[in-house]
Amino acid sequence: MFAGFAEVDITPPVGSLLDGFIARTSPSTGVDAPLSARALWLEDGDGTGLVIGLDVLGLAPGTADRLARRLADGAGIAEDRILLSCTHTHSGPMTVRVRGIGDADEIYVRFLEERVADAAARAFSARRVVKVAWGTAPVSISVNRRRRVPGEAGVVLGPNPDGPTDPAVRVMHLRGADSSIILFHHACHPYCLGADWSLISPDFWGHAAAELKRQGHDSIYLNGCSGNIESVGAFGGPDAARTVGRQLAQAVLDACRQAHWEENTSLRAGSRRFAIPHEPLPPLAEVEQAVDRADRTVRDDERTNPLVRDRIRAAWSEWLRELKQAAGASGDLPALAARVSIIRVGCGVIVALPGEVFYEIGCGIAGRIGADPVCVAAYCHGYIGYVPTPEAYAEGGYEVEDSHRYVGLWRISREAGTVLENQVIELWREFGGQVR
Repeated sequence: MFAGFAEVDITPPVGSLLDGFIARTSPSTGVDAPLSARALWLEDGDGTGLVIGLDVLGLAPGTADRLARRLADGAGIAEDRILLSCTHTHSGPMTVRVRGIGDADEIYVRFLEERVADAAARAFSARRVVKVAWGTAPVSISVNRRRRVPGEAGVVLGPNPDGPTDPAVRVMHLRGADSSIILFHHACHPYCLGADWSLISPDFWGHAAAELKRQGHDSIYLNGCSGNIESVGAFGGPDAARTVGRQLAQAVLDACRQAHWEENTSLRAGSRRFAIPHEPLPPLAEVEQAVDRADRTVRDDERTNPLVRDRIRAAWSEWLRELKQAAGASGDLPALAARVSIIRVGCGVIVALPGEVFYEIGCGIAGRIGADPVCVAAYCHGYIGYVPTPEAYAEGGYEVEDSHRYVGLWRISREAGTVLENQVIELWREFGGQVR
């Protein structure tokens, strides 16, 4: 087994707009920590795989496709063997258009593509013989964020200690004669730096990687299905991000110490492309009436800011115009193009899903794949919005009722999680994998 790693700086200039929070009223004013693009090249006698990790909110579908084609052409690797993963930091540049904040920064996006191509080429050149070990360890840095409030209908964004959350970190440790590369995976929304902060930051993910670097390890990280999970340090600022990052790094090292080294490691990688429909669109008159209701987007103290209120109103008006245009006379909306990927390395598996997938969906997929561990990553390839569970549709809340007004057109089908699972399982079967 061969592996190569490279990391390049992708920090945007101070003064750039930051993606993620409509309540953030200032462009970036400084750098909490640099942003990185990381590339992990994997190779054995039968095939190759390339994992790209980006400290950005997400990639627009067109950007993701263009980048994958470029990497395939430049690295001489099949496009379906390339996994593009974003950490979903809310303190990075505008790589995805968000109504009320702004458009994607195309100058930065082109710069990003150049840097990613450079990282991939460096990772290929750095490939060396490695041994592989997989491991897991407990970690407590996250909490469910869909909270019921007595006397209110539905749910709001906020800590819900009784809801499901990810209890572990999973690692793949690649050890060479003079190198140590760690891929680690956990499900947690990274916004320790909330809207009150205007600093560029990879959030706790980057601080965990920096701690591992200080201890002699290169690393690349994959955010799991954290559409309904936030950090225990949410909105706590840079100090909270560093604290959570150190906790995560310690758990990663614990997992490495418990990991089992494999004698013979095989590699398999591939992808599937398909389409996911939206939920049926009600009569537009009914949709228009809902535009005037209270939003679930921002915190109560942020909602009192006139600028924030104006941004939300403008975003919703823009969304309604675009929805009407897309629906046309037929009232039908185009399906969402989606891609899932699997990279199998020895006994462990990496699954890549698009969008902000709810944690329960990732658990369902992991539970069906006959491997250990299974790292189900979200925020991969092109961003398609939230993928909630069917139960969440009955409960409502931001992810179901409001999020598509900022990115997208309408709610994704409530069967989207099942569609993703079925596509992953079919791909896994093509690999000859055991299904539970």
